[in-house]
Amino acid sequence: MEVGLIIILFLSNALALDCLYNHRIKTTGALLILNLCLTVALAYQFEQMNKIVHLLLGLIALIVLFFGIKFYLQKKKEQTIQKNDRMIEEKEDKL
Repeated sequence: MEVGLIIILFLSNALALDCLYNHRIKTTGALLILNLCLTVALAYQFEQMNKIVHLLLGLIALIVLFFGIKFYLQKKKEQTIQKNDRMIEEKEDKL
């Protein structure tokens, strides 16, 4: 079973590369999705799903952390700009 999955995965990758080279974008996307499904099936056959799940959860956590920090810094920058604008307006009003 595992050998068959590996062969199908190899063929699917080869076809995806060929379709990518020949500018068949939709077919390439479909084959890449098939590759992901075959990879999961192959990992399940080798009982590596726990490691894959932990890896994916770790990657998701890193992505959420990255965008959270980016959002926080953007908000902080906007608040600083607004604060500076208010200070400039107050100085202009006093003059």
